[in-house]
Amino acid sequence: MHVMDERISAWARTAAPDQRRAGPTLDDLGGLDEVLTHTDYLTSGPFLGILVSAAANEPPDTPLPSALGDAIIKGLASSTRHLAFAEAVDALATHPRLVGDLGTKATRTLLRRLTDAQDAGDDPATALIGAEAAECLVQLTLVGIATPAQLLGAMDMVTEDTAALPTEFASRLPRLLGVLDAHHPGAGLREALKRCLIPEHTFRDAAFELALSDVRTALEQDNYHAMVEQLTVCKQRLAELTAVAPDRLDAQIYLAGIDGLLGLSAPDAPTRVAEAAQALHDRLQHYRAWRIRTSTPAWAKGRQDDITAWYELTVLLDHAAQHMGDEDPWYTHGHGILTALLRAYTAHHTVKVLTGAPAEQVVETLVTPVIEDAFLRRENRFRILEHALTHDEELRDDEAAQRLFASLNARLNSPAFHEPGGGGDPGKARRWPQLARQLPSEFAAFADQNSEHVLDRLELALRDSEEFLLSMTDAKYSRLMDELIVRLEKSRDWIAGVAEPFQVLLEATVRFAFLCYDVGRKMGGGYTEYLRARDKDGKKQKVDEALFHQHYREFLAVTALFRVAQFEVIDKAGGRTDVLVTFPTAYFNVECKIEEKDASKDGLRTYVAQAAEYQNAGPSFAILLALDKTVGKEGAANLFDSIWIEEVQRPGELEPCLVVVVRVPGGRESPNDLRPASQ
Repeated sequence: MHVMDERISAWARTAAPDQRRAGPTLDDLGGLDEVLTHTDYLTSGPFLGILVSAAANEPPDTPLPSALGDAIIKGLASSTRHLAFAEAVDALATHPRLVGDLGTKATRTLLRRLTDAQDAGDDPATALIGAEAAECLVQLTLVGIATPAQLLGAMDMVTEDTAALPTEFASRLPRLLGVLDAHHPGAGLREALKRCLIPEHTFRDAAFELALSDVRTALEQDNYHAMVEQLTVCKQRLAELTAVAPDRLDAQIYLAGIDGLLGLSAPDAPTRVAEAAQALHDRLQHYRAWRIRTSTPAWAKGRQDDITAWYELTVLLDHAAQHMGDEDPWYTHGHGILTALLRAYTAHHTVKVLTGAPAEQVVETLVTPVIEDAFLRRENRFRILEHALTHDEELRDDEAAQRLFASLNARLNSPAFHEPGGGGDPGKARRWPQLARQLPSEFAAFADQNSEHVLDRLELALRDSEEFLLSMTDAKYSRLMDELIVRLEKSRDWIAGVAEPFQVLLEATVRFAFLCYDVGRKMGGGYTEYLRARDKDGKKQKVDEALFHQHYREFLAVTALFRVAQFEVIDKAGGRTDVLVTFPTAYFNVECKIEEKDASKDGLRTYVAQAAEYQNAGPSFAILLALDKTVGKEGAANLFDSIWIEEVQRPGELEPCLVVVVRVPGGRESPNDLRPASQ
């Protein structure tokens, strides 16, 4: 047995539990000279973490010997043992003072181990070491020991091609990217997270982190309607994620919390908020039971506080919501009712909604006006509050009650309050937000002309329809379409009458690509022969453009476009368009090509000008549908990297034509066998 094995064993036998957790001191290992004599053994074997802990356990006023610091750096740079490296960086993260003593060599070494993981190949230890280095750097950056610029740049660089990264490394990146994005918004890490949506082993974490980024953006809005609109988008994102990952408890918790927050103003607030509160409670109990014996990294502790905060806020809202309905008998238990509402009215005093978010602004913007609306909708409620402030000794001096009463008086005395559809009305757009979105111009008059009962029924029907559609969506598909639409919206031609029909055509074409990617060796019949390679006897149909067109045509025939799609249209812009889709307000062409030599982005760029040419007299949008016959059994690019937008900017024109390229792999033995190419 090596002398260091004996010393470590002897120390472990006599050390108390807290000492074993902290690690030995240099004296426990025989003193500094003895440790320096055996640094090669400590750094190359399983005891690198022991060496780092021993250095960290020295008194704060003891200078770090340079030889010991060099040995630690050497071990961090050369260790090939994942567990030893993980224990070492855990000790560094626990003792950031030691990192300061080691200087910039420590962070440079960790950055190098992080970037080395890109080329780990089939070596899981190198990939896992890179992930440990990344996590340590995140923790050191959050406490201000490491400068963020280098880490942010490295994280952006290593995620340029997430599909090519080792799974062991890539699967741990999205959470770290999300934490960094929360502390350094605008640094471009959202783009890195979007790239992580592509591989199957990273897209769920990436979708969750992007949803949390959306939540942070929503809670920073400065007015009710903007915050509700953004939170509705967040709810959609989380619903999409839970649809494809039903066991994702953290997403379910945030979804329930947001649903409870948005539900406070709903016509069925007592029921809806109670259901959200119960769902959040059940999932939180499950989440805590699942995590009870697991350790939480320092960077993730804020996440646990956020989840608890959502729970506390939802419980407060649940108590308040029980008295928000117009059927609630306020003539009984008046004191308890007012107390519950006032607690929600001032929830920011007890609840922090999301780490670092302006909790007071969230409650003031989203909760406070809804509580006020409940009083303004029924005069008797306002009178009960007024009576309580005059006669109830417990509420007479309550600051929240006084503030609520003053705010209600201010709104009642506002001239806008008494105008039909005025901005000071008792929260009509808050109570019926779906109707307000559907009828932005006519909503005020519509709300004045119909009874609350009718408006409630319409609102609930619209909400139920929206939630049903959400239950069928897919997180990756939605992100893909959103990114395409965001780019298309920047065109001056993206106007009413043009945007809607082109989006319908685009969504149909993308769904066609989904179908093509999912066709197996014996699926689809004759129309899909072009997706498969010809057999040895040559009995299968020849892969040609006509068959490609025909399958696309048959697909469109079962969509809403079956009456407006024409094929092989002659004399359009001096040529023959493959597919022309003519709407009452605009027309668009879909150019179909088969490429057998170069189906890369650069290679397909030669065809986009032709697609743009056919739009000379129409809106500047077109689609290029390309069949890629350059891939064999392996190497087909995934669907999400096979759909992009090319700009065709011609001399003399102010606006480029935007051509959406949709690439489909064809002529393969088994079309849905999409394994990556061998490295």
